[in-house]
Amino acid sequence: MGNWSFGLLDALDILVVATVVYFALRMIRGTRAVQMLMGLGVVVVAYFAARHFGLFTVEWLFGQFFSAFIIILVVLFQNEIRRALVRVAFNPLVASEEAAKAMAHRLMASAVALTERGWGGLIVVERETGLRHLYDSGLELDAPLSADIVLSLFCPQAPMHDGAIIVRQSEDGGRIRAARVILPLAQAKDLAGAYGTRHRAAVGLTEESDALVIVVSEERGDIHLVQEGKMGPALTGTELYDRLMRCFQPDIDHHTMIVKMKRGENGK
Repeated sequence: MGNWSFGLLDALDILVVATVVYFALRMIRGTRAVQMLMGLGVVVVAYFAARHFGLFTVEWLFGQFFSAFIIILVVLFQNEIRRALVRVAFNPLVASEEAAKAMAHRLMASAVALTERGWGGLIVVERETGLRHLYDSGLELDAPLSADIVLSLFCPQAPMHDGAIIVRQSEDGGRIRAARVILPLAQAKDLAGAYGTRHRAAVGLTEESDALVIVVSEERGDIHLVQEGKMGPALTGTELYDRLMRCFQPDIDHHTMIVKMKRGENGK
């Protein structure tokens, strides 16, 4: 005990490890990786129990398992590892609040316009995780985000109405970068059977990236915002705008801002 010492580098070492563990747990929270980790925990407990009670065959079997432990981890957690590595490539978010407001308003107007016409739509908002690898499955564009252009793309008679459009944040209120994009269905297995391929594709993409996906249902005429593999409840246009702004500018209380704006309009 007399030789034990604790310095600044030791504290920094512990802080770095704690930070990595924290973000790793945040990344896998609510995913199938949690159940897989619990299963690995059971295997570890069984291994030490076999060693304690002298079950040599069982100990040998689990020993072979742990000899290839790194490869097993890569296979089991390939989706989570891929998502973590992709996020290393940082794609800057909208810095300006005015640009965020403009983009959120145009996305809201586009979704509401689709519901008013009874058309379905799938609008992907690209964030930190780059989605350029998906452009090849569709048609690459560089058009301003507007409700009229979104309607022309998702019109049932239009040649590009199938698939999704990908929107990238920009200072001029957003740009449509690709259309007719095919999204991966990925791990969207827990979704209720009432939802179709469009919703499953949205959940699947957000399981692998930090993208936001706006889904407009053709059958029910409702709007959903999908994020981190979770599909939220049906939203009105104002609710969609509020949630988008919370994602774009999380440090600002946009709900209070919207209430004040409504009071000001009613007072005029």
